[in-house]
Amino acid sequence: MITLFLFACLWICTIKNMKISAPMTYVFLAIIVFTAIFNINAIWLLPFAAIYAVCAVVGIFAPWPEIISRRQNKFIKRIWKHPRELFGYRIMNAVFYLVPLPILSWLGGITLQTFGPMIKKRQNAMRKNLEMTIPECANDEFMKRVWNNWGRSFVEGLRFTTYRKHMNKYITFRNKGMLHEKTQFILVMPHFGFMGLMALSFVNSGLKLAVTYKKATNPLTNDILLQNYGYGNVDEEYFIPVGNAIPMVRALRNGEILDINADQRIHDAPYIDFIGVPARTSTGAAQLAYKFNLPILVGHVERTHGAHHEIVFDEFVEMPHTDNESADITNGMKLVNDAMGRLIKNKPDEYLWIHRRWA
Repeated sequence: MITLFLFACLWICTIKNMKISAPMTYVFLAIIVFTAIFNINAIWLLPFAAIYAVCAVVGIFAPWPEIISRRQNKFIKRIWKHPRELFGYRIMNAVFYLVPLPILSWLGGITLQTFGPMIKKRQNAMRKNLEMTIPECANDEFMKRVWNNWGRSFVEGLRFTTYRKHMNKYITFRNKGMLHEKTQFILVMPHFGFMGLMALSFVNSGLKLAVTYKKATNPLTNDILLQNYGYGNVDEEYFIPVGNAIPMVRALRNGEILDINADQRIHDAPYIDFIGVPARTSTGAAQLAYKFNLPILVGHVERTHGAHHEIVFDEFVEMPHTDNESADITNGMKLVNDAMGRLIKNKPDEYLWIHRRWA
């Protein structure tokens, strides 16, 4: 009964998105383990029950936080789906923390390699993308490697702190000097490899990095998403939600580096060739580069072996400047797409083929 009471209190705190719900989760798991192993007398759990009860009461009577967006205001999501996902993520974090990073990376890869192809919608999207762009790779063996890479990248993202603490062990750099070749630039990356590690290039660099990102569908797990990009681990980095143009412009006016993932499908964007096939492409990076007369630096994060990665800066793309601004922006974005296409063709199994890029 006391265990059920603890769980009920924890559930209330999780629904209310209270910061204390994270340590409460770990303590609850520890209590279950110790109770099962040592057959602890229930009386020793009463102090924990009292603490959990106080937290639950605070959660019930505290003002309801604004944690949902307009598109996510269904009551059922607030009280069930979103907290359930958050609870699951925290349990994974607690378990994964005990597993050495190389073993965890291998487990994540082999798990998604096994079960990923069963997700028919994603598997079919990947095959279609490959048939249009790199047809020689549109086979089951290659697609297993893609699933393996993204399985590894997912679980590695939950261990960003390990990469931050042991950079010399797990991270190497190529062409890092390019960061200081220009006084300011816009950094563009495709969805390739463990993208979040790019932030480690800016540690103690004297440069400030503003990273654009797409908010998580579940607002309760948004901080977990940002942790995959270095949230809380890289002082030189902060985040701007996609679509917020004013903070992006402000960052560039302040002389900061703006990081944009420019290879996502945008519904009403113009068609620009990407890996030899026309694809709807956001021109936001090119527009900002044109407005501020800045070059675009194309980079990516490449897996070398196991859980080890190399952060690579590939090339600068200079924006054309003629009397036709619209054509210059389109042509500049085409140059960026060509640069990203070259690095993807060099190691295609690390690209995110599972989303609808060309459809």
